[in-house]
Amino acid sequence: MADETTETKPGYKTTEFWVTVVCQVLGILALAGVITSEQNTVLADGVTQIVGAVVAALSAFGYSISRGIAKKK
Repeated sequence: MADETTETKPGYKTTEFWVTVVCQVLGILALAGVITSEQNTVLADGVTQIVGAVVAALSAFGYSISRGIAKKK
């Protein structure tokens, strides 16, 4: 049984939140074309934008799951 005296920290005070923020910013920069293929010669522009969108979506999903688990406890 869960300890009733344990309180969950606000989301903005968690490591998961800040990792998600960084991933979101990097994903949005890649999606917007700020991070270009000249800076990353391995990937083409289209692939960079797709990867940016996927990273942003996965980090948001991961944050939602981790917060849901934290709130459940």
